[in-house]
Amino acid sequence: VQAFPKAAAVLCAAALSCAVLVTSGCGGGDGTPARTSADGVAVYTPETSVIRLAPGPQFIIEMPPPEEGTQWRLGSLPADMGGVSLKGVASADGAGAWTFETIGPGYGTLEFQQVPIGEQKPTDTTIFEVTIS
Repeated sequence: VQAFPKAAAVLCAAALSCAVLVTSGCGGGDGTPARTSADGVAVYTPETSVIRLAPGPQFIIEMPPPEEGTQWRLGSLPADMGGVSLKGVASADGAGAWTFETIGPGYGTLEFQQVPIGEQKPTDTTIFEVTIS
């Protein structure tokens, strides 16, 4: 007889935990990075695609391995990005860390395109919303 109230309490607690995870920035909608590197640099992933920083620090966008026969490439940096510049890429196929530096305020999007090698048309696109203020 008391098993049902306990099970209901456990289910309610689980539901609340999931709700907290969804709203706590785990999805990156609030600008929270996926993690911080050993040297203190904010690391973002496609799951944490909203980036909000003050001018000055570097940040990393970590891309997953591309599908076989494709590579990740970055679309052009918008003019109004306010001094976001690419400092380096971890691998030739675009997997892993893309390191950026922020110099001044601005807003824009960074578009990563997964493109078959030797072609121009992307098969997948991942967009990061960047605000430097």
